[in-house]
Amino acid sequence: MATYQVVIIPRPEAWMPASPDDVPPQPGSPLEVLAESDDLLAAVRQVIEHNEDARRAASRWAVVVEPGSRGRTWPAARLCTPIAYKVTAIWWPDGWEPESPLDVPNCVWQAQGRPGEAAMNYPQAEATIRSLNRQCMNRPGATWYVVMAVENEPISQTVSYDSAGTETTIEVRRLHVIRPEHGGRGNCTYCPAHSLECAKTDWASQVLTATGTSGSTSA
Repeated sequence: MATYQVVIIPRPEAWMPASPDDVPPQPGSPLEVLAESDDLLAAVRQVIEHNEDARRAASRWAVVVEPGSRGRTWPAARLCTPIAYKVTAIWWPDGWEPESPLDVPNCVWQAQGRPGEAAMNYPQAEATIRSLNRQCMNRPGATWYVVMAVENEPISQTVSYDSAGTETTIEVRRLHVIRPEHGGRGNCTYCPAHSLECAKTDWASQVLTATGTSGSTSA
């Protein structure tokens, strides 16, 4: 399980963040650790609370990192913020019945495809799944939609070259399926596996990973 830290960095003069969890283009070295958590979303909430306080955030800005993991920005900590929120489809589990469009089943199966390319803020993402899942509830099928929080820097990156000079980059990113505050886990009564532990567990976020590949050819 990953451990996340809320760390303080200097806020550059004249820098205007796009969101409370934004990060300067060239962040300075961490000054101190403000908090630590096993839950990314809890750490992000602490960052937002700190950065929305104009007095505290005037010269000291908070970000989330995973210590001990090499990142692009710092060699000893992987930078997790800013968070990108995306909407993706998951398989609708057999026998699962949602009670609201914001419900997320406990047994979240791997997404049917990669998260949509369009990143949005959290209120927009929640409004999107509310609208899509209302339609799914009216016409039940094999698809349900969830919000995923995508961490900023990948947890691993591999670059390879072939004999034709093609460069292939493979990145693995950590995703967090979010159960909205006003949602639930739905009704597992009719699931064939309703007696298993997954039917009894509550969680606010579920961790998955996604692999992305990109390539380029040298001239």
